[in-house]
Amino acid sequence: MHRWLKQLWHEDDGVLSFEWTLIAVLLVFGIVAGVAAARDAIIDELGDLAEAALQFDQSYSFAGIPALGIPPSEYDDSLGTVSDCDRQMTFWGVDGPDDQADGG
Repeated sequence: MHRWLKQLWHEDDGVLSFEWTLIAVLLVFGIVAGVAAARDAIIDELGDLAEAALQFDQSYSFAGIPALGIPPSEYDDSLGTVSDCDRQMTFWGVDGPDDQADGG
């Protein structure tokens, strides 16, 4: 038994495979940690992008051109109110001024 343990202690076969296994395990741990850190950074940036998109204000106001008969128009995004120059809408689109005069 003592001789067998002494031979086992001095055995060099398999040492290189153990070293490669140890290196492979450390590389896998490093890669997993790096991918997890990249995932967290990407999720954080996408959250910032989503908050920025929510802050877009699409409000506008147009004074119109009275000399050409173009009425004013405005839209307030923050309140959600729409005032679109009091035009009458039909199924196909906007009634022109001539169509509104004769009722259709």
